[in-house]
Amino acid sequence: MTRIALFGATGFIGAACAAALAGAGHEVLPRPARRLWVDGEALTPAPQRAYRPHLAGLAAELDGVGAVVNAAGVAMSAARLSPGLVGGNAAWPRLLADACEQTGVPRLVHVSTAAVQGRSARLDESLRYAPVTPYARSKTLGEQLLRDAAAGGRVEVTLYRPPSVHGPGRRMTSAFAAFCQRWPLVTCGDGNQPVPVALIGNIGAAVAAILAADSAPLVVSHPYEGHTVRTLYETFAPGRPLRTLPTRVVRGLLRAAEPSGQWLPPLSALCRRAELLLFGQGQEPGWLEARGFRLPLGQPAWDEVAAAVHRRSPPGDRPAHGAGGSPLRHADGHTSDNH
Repeated sequence: MTRIALFGATGFIGAACAAALAGAGHEVLPRPARRLWVDGEALTPAPQRAYRPHLAGLAAELDGVGAVVNAAGVAMSAARLSPGLVGGNAAWPRLLADACEQTGVPRLVHVSTAAVQGRSARLDESLRYAPVTPYARSKTLGEQLLRDAAAGGRVEVTLYRPPSVHGPGRRMTSAFAAFCQRWPLVTCGDGNQPVPVALIGNIGAAVAAILAADSAPLVVSHPYEGHTVRTLYETFAPGRPLRTLPTRVVRGLLRAAEPSGQWLPPLSALCRRAELLLFGQGQEPGWLEARGFRLPLGQPAWDEVAAAVHRRSPPGDRPAHGAGGSPLRHADGHTSDNH
């Protein structure tokens, strides 16, 4: 049994981590995250200056802890690159790493996001980055700061990257289900493109598996859950037809929107979500698969989630066809429901 300090324990992913770690026999100690407001430029030359006043108090909370899991941060995929976003997703995890080093905590598992690799052809466990949105850029900066902290060798850091996370009661899941019912279902190609998504129960199990190992690599990606664009649509909108759009035209429209997305983050986030459903994104097998880890939840659990979402949204409460909706968005498991 290990005493594990869990930050963000009341959030969507944090609660799943708490349940999985407790189920594995660990003593889970919920801890409050600090709200940091930090300018991105202040983190580049000397990140400690941005949060040094918090370090001593945080280190005191880690006394007697054998590992730290960070599931806290600012999870807003359409946000601008603000001091709050940088503070929550970059300065905060680096502060945790420095507190671990100061108190001798040997391991830190940080819940990051697959969004740091953005438009990469295939997700993998490398440090190659291609963030699209300000949110993804703030998470990338957090990973880079933790990479630098890990280079000192006094704390083992693992950057765990889940993709879009779905589950009962999650607004993102409800919004995606509504989108599938309200709008025509479209994609490019035959719809068999792999799409990176995850069930919340599998996220907690993956974090527990990382900590069950004596050591883990710097980057661990969430295993591919087997969904394609077609099967994801069929899960949330069975029986609805899937229409095919011309790939060249769609790519041209998305490229035309890209310059505007640089100064309009909601547009950039929307285009990225559309890309995932139109083109999909492949993934290289990773460390968890190589260790023989198997996802505890499969398609029956996905079906249960879809059914639960539809039960919570009776027909009379659903907007008419053509109303707004939100497709897939990346997730990283923080206290906000806004991935």
